[in-house]
Amino acid sequence: MNGVSSRNSRRVAFFLAMALAFAAAALAVTWGLRLLSPSQQVPTDAQLVGALSPDQAAQQAARLFGTAPVGDASAAQAPSRFRLYGVIAGGDSGSALIGIDGKPPRAVVVGDALSPGVILRATGYKMVWLDRDGVRQELKMDPQNAQSGGVGFPSYTPNLPQFNPPALAPPGIAPANIAPPRTDNER
Repeated sequence: MNGVSSRNSRRVAFFLAMALAFAAAALAVTWGLRLLSPSQQVPTDAQLVGALSPDQAAQQAARLFGTAPVGDASAAQAPSRFRLYGVIAGGDSGSALIGIDGKPPRAVVVGDALSPGVILRATGYKMVWLDRDGVRQELKMDPQNAQSGGVGFPSYTPNLPQFNPPALAPPGIAPANIAPPRTDNER
């Protein structure tokens, strides 16, 4: 009886070893083919999704689903007399710095009128939406003029105090100006 169980355990071990050997060989072939295959090139017309503006993304989505992109009233450009200098806070309760007719910019809160018939409706990242006689228009910040000092403001560099870190002794060497702690019986 002892010889039969020994023979069965050897057979099980042999089949298990063969299964592991085939699995290892299949894994080696799979990775070898992956490493030796030529890499796929990125198509020339590929675009980053995050690099698209919301209008471009809407046009691409319309093209993806087989319809022609439709011009939107909100995509109409704002009049050239308004210039966005910066967004102070975003959303429906934000504010922005807007210059009108080349004048210095002023802070405008959402809901306030910039000029007769033009109201600031919402703010976003580097853009605002204006409502001009019921038509929504988008005003984007000009990247060349958004740099510091490029909009007629003097560049401001605050005078910060200089911080000099204390001199540290090398590890293992105590600084010379530290006295050993005193105990009460040393007077």
